[in-house]
Amino acid sequence: RFKSAQEKYTKVLAERQVKVLETDTSADFTRSAAIKFSNKVPAVKIDADDWRARLKKFSAIFRQYPWILSSTVSLTAATQNRYIVSTDKSEIIDGSNRFNLRLNASTMAEDGMELGLGSRSFATSLDRLPDDQAIAAKIDSLIRNLDALRKAPMVEPYSGPAIMMAQACGVFFHEIFGHRIEGHRQKSEFEGQTFTKKINEPIMPDFISVVDDPTMAEYGGRDLNGHYDYDDEGVPAQNAVIVESGILKGFLLSRSPIARFPASNGHGRRSYGNRVVTRQGVLYVKSAKEVPADELRQKLIDECRLQNKPYGLIFYDISGGYTSTGREGAQSFKVIPLFVKRVYVDGRPDEVVRGVDIVGTPLLSLSKIVLTGDDYGIFNGTCGAESGWVPVSAIAPSILVSEIEIEKKAKGQDKPPILPAPADAQ
Repeated sequence: RFKSAQEKYTKVLAERQVKVLETDTSADFTRSAAIKFSNKVPAVKIDADDWRARLKKFSAIFRQYPWILSSTVSLTAATQNRYIVSTDKSEIIDGSNRFNLRLNASTMAEDGMELGLGSRSFATSLDRLPDDQAIAAKIDSLIRNLDALRKAPMVEPYSGPAIMMAQACGVFFHEIFGHRIEGHRQKSEFEGQTFTKKINEPIMPDFISVVDDPTMAEYGGRDLNGHYDYDDEGVPAQNAVIVESGILKGFLLSRSPIARFPASNGHGRRSYGNRVVTRQGVLYVKSAKEVPADELRQKLIDECRLQNKPYGLIFYDISGGYTSTGREGAQSFKVIPLFVKRVYVDGRPDEVVRGVDIVGTPLLSLSKIVLTGDDYGIFNGTCGAESGWVPVSAIAPSILVSEIEIEKKAKGQDKPPILPAPADAQ
């Protein structure tokens, strides 16, 4: 190991003689205080037979609808105990139990577009998961929405006002903003560095503030998947202030310092087998300009009239997306909505539409936020990046934007099945 390190060090010294000096010449690593902490948790125990019977009962509901081509109801229960030791003399055992109840169903529209909806409930103990009545209600809602979706008209490319409902807004901010304020992206010469030089400058409306606080274990009585006590470099989780009243104040930081920010704020994360980079934990978007849901909807209609648009859009759910942050490609994003409605200015009933992808660039998109609702929703999920898949959460209110761009989603040309599934034919 010593010889290998010596070779790498010699190579670094040689490269510095023949390559242009980096813009950010911060140190590669920073020291951290020694931590002694132990929270080892015992392995989870569940009544597998009871849960198997319950899941089969819920799964059977989907079989009543032949147009549903596939469906799953699953429970995942996991215990993780992370052991961290370091040359800083830290000794940490950090344990957690995680339970995820997932509902998913898919179908196909007559034109061959595959459509799917899902629901995920996260908890740190079984008794905090939804009860049977609530699970059945979630399944009924999922089936109704999926039925409306398969019968819905295909959307046309559009640019205009829209509302991003609370849970969808959390995913939206995670994708278009959260990845661009991760510390290692400010240091790399290959990254777009969208916000690197904008400290103490306005980057979004003055009524919006953003923090990433993995010390938050729950919000509104619901457990947060992105919570942790110590990051994967042995640094205590901390509330990182990113945006204050629209002004950029900082970044998410690991023990690899960046210019003007020499210390970690506890956001060095990874999944097993990957190297640590800075990652989001619990992204919390706050607003000082909130209105009730009815007023937010009316403001959407007013904005459509102002722009002479016949309708606006409401995004109720988003499955995720991806964002390009490197210089070699377009530094844009694509977010994938699942359930969208058109709201007509002339008073016609709202109409479900399908085939929608949101596209854009972060600086322009963030500047278009006009108003927010007084509701706050939670997104609990996992995020994949350079250091693997890590659990994350996002908390955000519904937002009204004056302009959003959508394009048509890709679809196949296969027709829906002609015959019923063999299991149903028996």
